[in-house]
Amino acid sequence: MVERTRNLHRPRIPMALPENSEICKIPAGWVERCASFDQQNFGRDAWPEWVWQQELKATDRSYFGVVCAPQPHQSQGALLAVAGISHGPDAELLTIGVDVRYRRRGIARELLEYMLAIPRAHAADRVFLEVRKADAGAQALYEAFGFEAIAVRKKYYSDDDAVVMRLEC
Repeated sequence: MVERTRNLHRPRIPMALPENSEICKIPAGWVERCASFDQQNFGRDAWPEWVWQQELKATDRSYFGVVCAPQPHQSQGALLAVAGISHGPDAELLTIGVDVRYRRRGIARELLEYMLAIPRAHAADRVFLEVRKADAGAQALYEAFGFEAIAVRKKYYSDDDAVVMRLEC
């Protein structure tokens, strides 16, 4: 059973989620589902199943996804996006990704806003993240939320450097 948690805060922007979809807490039993999503959307930089198993069991982080209601012939709805964030004074956006078929529709913006409410609710001082140096679109999204580039990590990804960004809460 997926825990529905859409109303933790009021969004600042109009809802961008597809019809019949919602932001849900990802249960620990979705290891294979998350690993498959990651592989399809991040390729060789995807987390393997064993990492997802550890991440979804960890108590110092939260994972949420955008999930569509299942069709009559499906047991589960489609997983459109996934995001994870660590807890603590220096929180970290661990991952955020949107299915390639649903990008450029505002889903990442809405999910990011939702995820940033978590460290703010826990009185975090800062939120950090790494983003591909070549991904100007993602960097612009993070900057729109107040993140600032503070460093570069060489060869962080298999084929790119990472820009480290920080948001002061």
